[in-house]
Amino acid sequence: MFEFLGLIGIAVSVLAYLPQVVHLAREHCSAGVSGRAWAMWLASSVLVGALALHRHDAVFVLLQLSTLTSASVILFLVHRYRGMICAAHASAYRRAAEDDVTASRYS
Repeated sequence: MFEFLGLIGIAVSVLAYLPQVVHLAREHCSAGVSGRAWAMWLASSVLVGALALHRHDAVFVLLQLSTLTSASVILFLVHRYRGMICAAHASAYRRAAEDDVTASRYS
């Protein structure tokens, strides 16, 4: 029973990474994605995964494999599309910059 709950948790974890992977892959947009943070997630996954392997804990091994895979794909795409930005993020950045200029005029 508890293993089943763990497997559901792994599925939720995998689904949580999908929006980031899909956006990076479809839009070729790395705006706002920290490669350093994802590298730390990758290192964390390797370390926790090593402990899970040592303890022969199948649920946590699978969780760390999914995290390792997701973080690796995201890091690859962030590196591949470094400095690239989609239209939606470009528009949001322009609006934010315009708001900053407007705010500084009235300060």
